[in-house]
Amino acid sequence: MVRGAARQTGITYLWVLFLVFLMSIGMGKALDVYSLTLQRQKEQELLYVGDIYRKAIHEYYLEGPGGQRKYPESLNDLLLDKRFVTVRRHLRRLYPDPLTGKPFRLLMAPEGGIWGVASTAKGRPIKVAGFAEEYVGFESAVSYQDWQFMSAGR
Repeated sequence: MVRGAARQTGITYLWVLFLVFLMSIGMGKALDVYSLTLQRQKEQELLYVGDIYRKAIHEYYLEGPGGQRKYPESLNDLLLDKRFVTVRRHLRRLYPDPLTGKPFRLLMAPEGGIWGVASTAKGRPIKVAGFAEEYVGFESAVSYQDWQFMSAGR
């Protein structure tokens, strides 16, 4: 009688192992979905923050005193524009790159100053279509570094 009970326990043990195996597969899939969702959210945030920088740089360029148009020498110029008697702020704060948490890479204009910003992340973008008109070039991007948020000045 003890022998039959021992066999039953072995089968129950196998069923428990099988259930743990199935649960681990399910958790793996759930983590994949979560990771993909998190990456999409970071991409959306990169598009939003990059656009904020692009607009601020463009505003700085267009609003030069006496019609002088030049790009900011540093991103701090966007926080406090000292070209005017009154305080002008094109940005409230400097935003980090949402993908890396580090500062953006600066894109310099040929005539000097900051023309735009770009991410330093090397990953491959998930989003490859459906960009706003000014970012249609992002559709052919190989990495996030190709997403360059540049002022439309000139």
